[in-house]
Amino acid sequence: MGRQWSVFYAYTAWSIVLLLVLFPLGVALLLDTKVPLLLAVEPAATVVLIVQIAVSAWSGHRALAAWSRAELPTGRDRWDLPQVGRLRSDWTLAATALLSVVIALMQLLVGTEEQPLVISLSLLTASAIMRWRWEVGIVGAAVMAAIMTLLGLAGGASIALGALVLAFVLSIRLSLWLAAMVRELDDAREAQAQLAVAEERLRFARDLHDVTGRDLSVIAVKAELVAQLAEREDPRAVEHGREVAQIARASLTEIRALVRGYREVDLATELRGTASLLRSAQAEVVVRGESEDLPARHRGTATWVLREGGTNILRHADPSTVTITLGPDGVTLVNDGSPGTAEVIEGSGLTGMRERLGDSATLTTRREGGTFTLDVRFDVPGGSR
Repeated sequence: MGRQWSVFYAYTAWSIVLLLVLFPLGVALLLDTKVPLLLAVEPAATVVLIVQIAVSAWSGHRALAAWSRAELPTGRDRWDLPQVGRLRSDWTLAATALLSVVIALMQLLVGTEEQPLVISLSLLTASAIMRWRWEVGIVGAAVMAAIMTLLGLAGGASIALGALVLAFVLSIRLSLWLAAMVRELDDAREAQAQLAVAEERLRFARDLHDVTGRDLSVIAVKAELVAQLAEREDPRAVEHGREVAQIARASLTEIRALVRGYREVDLATELRGTASLLRSAQAEVVVRGESEDLPARHRGTATWVLREGGTNILRHADPSTVTITLGPDGVTLVNDGSPGTAEVIEGSGLTGMRERLGDSATLTTRREGGTFTLDVRFDVPGGSR
């Protein structure tokens, strides 16, 4: 997944964990319960309640982590929103329920205050129904209000408590819906970048086929003819053999012209194309310098450096900002989509660039502070390193 999704998921997950921690405090305020006084009157039940809050927050975080790794549903509900679905639960939710049972037993045996049990059951209800769709949240909030009324809570307080649970659950579902939308957009951005690279490859393959397809067909037919004439010792085999060689040389010339045209696109045009391609992947592109700043003898090299560098950024990074710097002594591409500070492990792309640069330029790469820098310097003695 891309960095936008990772950042938004972290924000969503920790916001929900914070809601799980603060929700019991909201219930306590609703019941006009003073926590220090409750700790003095019901120390054991209050300590168990604090443990339950911690376990519930942990359980919510685990459920969200499992949800974030799941496949994004493709269906839509009747409100045309992504089906966030049911959050995965595990033993931590069962532990939360067990702690509620412990508090209930304490209240039955030695308890004098009902607030710890009400807060505990409210937290358990919210932790459980947040894992289901919003319709279940509405039903769960209503059932919660009815149970609290049966436990002796005043009717107005029961309704207010049910409304608080409902607001909590709907807030979580809305956050998850927004996160799902960001994930969809992130997937779409990645697919768009891959499509742009694939379209460029398809264009070159189509041009290559158009140039070589006819000539290779003719060569195949004439080569068969030459073989048949040679078997019959027909002197025309020599003439047709020369024609095959001539067609092959002409085809090779056309292929070289095609590759040269592909590699030697005007630098200004390639700069605009690379910037446009990166912007289509939702990256902010900053260009420093102009194509005219480079000496004419280096513009061809700078053109394919831009092309290869831009393609590598789309394939291997997830940048929000890309800076392209052009100057008389070289080209630099910096993107912030490379987290970590590990040593750069060069693949075939960078290795190929070094081989093509040869002794005419120096290529260096470095990763630091979440940024990756590709720097090509021209006319550096000693060759590339």
